[in-house]
Amino acid sequence: YMTNSINLKLLGLFLQCSYKLKIKEKKRGQGRLLVLLQDNGPLTQKELISRTGRKSATLSEQLENMEKAGYIIRKKALNDRGNVCVELTPLGSEAADLTKKGRDEYANELFSMLTDDQKLALTKELEQLVQAWGVPLDEREYGGNL
Repeated sequence: YMTNSINLKLLGLFLQCSYKLKIKEKKRGQGRLLVLLQDNGPLTQKELISRTGRKSATLSEQLENMEKAGYIIRKKALNDRGNVCVELTPLGSEAADLTKKGRDEYANELFSMLTDDQKLALTKELEQLVQAWGVPLDEREYGGNL
């Protein structure tokens, strides 16, 4: 019975953490795409879909808005005529830098009350859970290796 109540407590704490992150991260859609493109160079829409887990229509709409804002250019992929290659403009690269800076500040704000040892321990535990749960999200742009 003790295990059951601890599990429920953990679930509640995770839901509270999730709520805190969702408030801020709701608008991460465009920023995440900018960072992916900055870190990886031009990517096709298919690659962006597989990396972000977004629906094709959602991605197309975001890319359209980013193109109108002058952040990206879309070209027909040379090796795959049916696919479109997405590339950052200099303005898009500046926006990606701002996204990274904001992300760093937010991460520092969220975890500043923990010691480095606590952060490392928490990271290890969470990585174990993510692996065990088979969470498919690719979050490499958040920095993988410590």
